[in-house]
Amino acid sequence: QLMALSDVRLSAQAAFVARRLVAEGLVKSTSTAAVRHALEAALAEDRARERALDEEVKMLLEKNAATIRGANVDYAEMFRKARKMLAEKKKIPL
Repeated sequence: QLMALSDVRLSAQAAFVARRLVAEGLVKSTSTAAVRHALEAALAEDRARERALDEEVKMLLEKNAATIRGANVDYAEMFRKARKMLAEKKKIPL
């Protein structure tokens, strides 16, 4: 999952995918580095969107903490459900 990728790992994965895309002829480019940079940018943007989504879910759950405690619901399960629902609403693929 991209959400927890460090910058180094994100860069390494982008480089790997870029080499494969160019080598297999799926992307026509004279510069594998240019493809890598484009992939890095897309992956970093995706990671940022997921992190922002997680923060929004945390704030939503904190705002409703008393109700959640009163319902005796597992926080982790509620987080997953709220995250999925919010992602679908915002059209963020997970």
